[in-house]
Amino acid sequence: MTHRETREDVAQDPLTALLKPIFMGSDFYHVAKQCGDWLLSHEHAVAPSFHLVTEGQCRLTWHDGGEEHLQADDLAFFPGDAPHQLTPQGVSTDTPTQVLPLRSSRPGVGLICGHFRFVHDVPPAWFGALPRIVRIPRQARGQTFQHAVEAFAEELSNGDAPGHAPVTNALANALLILMLRHCLETRLLDQRHLMAFLDTPVSRALKLLHEDPRRNWTLHELALAVGLSRSSFSERFHRVVGMTVVRYQGRLRMILADQALANGESIVGAMLASGYRSESTFRKAYKRIRGVPPSRLKTHATE
Repeated sequence: MTHRETREDVAQDPLTALLKPIFMGSDFYHVAKQCGDWLLSHEHAVAPSFHLVTEGQCRLTWHDGGEEHLQADDLAFFPGDAPHQLTPQGVSTDTPTQVLPLRSSRPGVGLICGHFRFVHDVPPAWFGALPRIVRIPRQARGQTFQHAVEAFAEELSNGDAPGHAPVTNALANALLILMLRHCLETRLLDQRHLMAFLDTPVSRALKLLHEDPRRNWTLHELALAVGLSRSSFSERFHRVVGMTVVRYQGRLRMILADQALANGESIVGAMLASGYRSESTFRKAYKRIRGVPPSRLKTHATE
């Protein structure tokens, strides 16, 4: 393949070019039918995630009070894994709570929830162009997409089948691609914008930031590393990524802090995990970027 043909292939399919070097696979954290009066709390931004509702209806509540209503066959994608809670709709508070297998005949809300993993546990920068939730109902999915969703739900309902783990992971990985394809088709993502992330100096800078997000990179150090002047690099990075280098690095470090808090670390542990050396500086940075103090999310996570 010639260099020109390679460039043309990338121009036609930037999605593959951007995902291939960094996408690591999928994990599941909830596969069950919720019955009765239940609550699932998703408090920490660990990684881009999804919910597939296989049966019933539920309410999704954001920390800012906003709500989404999900029904059977809805697929919800969270590019930034924003904190939220799930509760049932139309269920009496007197109904006993039970967690049953997806195949159970008892009425309830079937949920398959998972995360997508990326190199160094940091999602790609261009996910930031997407809304906090991409809701894809059945009628919005094409034939290939729907077949993949059905095969995925069927396989996760049959946990004893030989080769279950690699099959479910392969199908979940396909779901990510299909969800992002949906975002391109519905113009939630712009192909020209994706191509900008393949700009050589910017992609090199993003690679450096993602490889060592705890390091307190200066604008001068990054500009020198990618072969541009400080002002030229600053303008180029902001134009492509949509934010300054300082702001982008702050977001990366908060992802590390959230991962530490989700794993049960103390505030000091989260501070160290995200590269800070002063607790007061960390708390101020976390409140400025996340909008809430780290102690608040820590408390919710342990209740």
